[in-house]
Amino acid sequence: MSDYPEAGTAGADLFDDEADGATVVDTSFWNQPKVPDYPALAHFGRFEILGRIARGGMAEVYLAREWDEHGKARHLVVKRVLPEMRNDERLLRMFLDEGNVAVRLYHQNVCHVYECGEIDGETFMALEWVWGVSLHSVIERMAARDACIPWPVAVELCAQIASALQYVHHAKGVGGKPLSIVHRDVSPHNVMVSWTGAVKLLDFGIAKTSSEHTTSGTVGKYGYMSPEQAQSQPIDARSDLFSLGVVLYEALTSRALYDRPTLLATLTAVVREPVPSLRAERPELPEPLEHIVGRALAKDPTHRFQSAGEMSAALRQVLRSNGHLVSQQRVALFLDGLYDEEEKKPLNTGSAKLTGSFKALTDEGALAALHVNEELHASFDHALEDPPAAPPAGAPGRSRAGTIALYLAFVVLALVMAGVGAGVALLLMRGALG
Repeated sequence: MSDYPEAGTAGADLFDDEADGATVVDTSFWNQPKVPDYPALAHFGRFEILGRIARGGMAEVYLAREWDEHGKARHLVVKRVLPEMRNDERLLRMFLDEGNVAVRLYHQNVCHVYECGEIDGETFMALEWVWGVSLHSVIERMAARDACIPWPVAVELCAQIASALQYVHHAKGVGGKPLSIVHRDVSPHNVMVSWTGAVKLLDFGIAKTSSEHTTSGTVGKYGYMSPEQAQSQPIDARSDLFSLGVVLYEALTSRALYDRPTLLATLTAVVREPVPSLRAERPELPEPLEHIVGRALAKDPTHRFQSAGEMSAALRQVLRSNGHLVSQQRVALFLDGLYDEEEKKPLNTGSAKLTGSFKALTDEGALAALHVNEELHASFDHALEDPPAAPPAGAPGRSRAGTIALYLAFVVLALVMAGVGAGVALLLMRGALG
């Protein structure tokens, strides 16, 4: 019996096993789990900045919130170029290139970019927020326990990444012209696994399309580069499959494959060292996995899988032949055993107070912002961590009499429905109001 939902049932739209090249929109971001009602620390256009998640060499990443006209909140990530980098034309072009590539991609296993552009002269990107943890973090945590990810889970995660790559590699632009995108930075750091078990490939910051050169140096994480990429040779989609082979090996063994003390040693290992034996590390693994890893890590691209879809199919065949069909729920349960509730909070105590390079709201500004969104906040189903702040003095609100009247209106309706005459019910209400 399959652990996957059957067609037509809830959750079935989250899987695309039979058509990896098809465009499938993951609707789960419209049904996010409950998020603590963090106060807005700053405003950026229409976005409320709730706290900084991370800071890199070229950009800061923030958890943000926006409200629609119906009073429903959506949490998302705002990625903004660092102020000190705003005059670097090459960096800005790279940042916007990432957005322009990713905004065209709609797939359940690809982190979607909603928009990119400028607000008040600041270059930014708004993208889907994956509430979870990176595959890199999971591998590190298992290594610290001297353990490995259960192999069916590791294989399922990598099969879904391969599905994402199959879609990305065959994505088409306006007029149906193939974009021929090569990600060039597939690594455990760029794979997010949500607490609900969804898998997302992200960070297309150095991805290249067919309209661009693919020999612009060794960009990416060195230990995950293909031999041709490490040598600044022309690359194609098969380069990403080598990188995915490294990810698969590390997910199965909890051991870095090509990480060496120096950059030169790392690149030399990628280019020259023979493919290690997977079953020498884990003898209990199915033999076909040894062949899959060996083929993905072939130094010659012609000896690798020739498409991500082919690699995904091979991984799923290993699962089926061994009686494993790993559901999203199983992945979520695995994460539940690794991380406690405190670790799952979207923002830790420190980051929930970080505005980074944003100008923090004053106390008066914060109160005004809360007052403006008072009704909107009330309509959003949050699990509150703290009681809501009091509105500013003199702020309009519902009077006690108004509340009583509303309550009695419901009473009248109930009495009428119970068979009491409408006139009698209204007299009772008038008498209660005095």
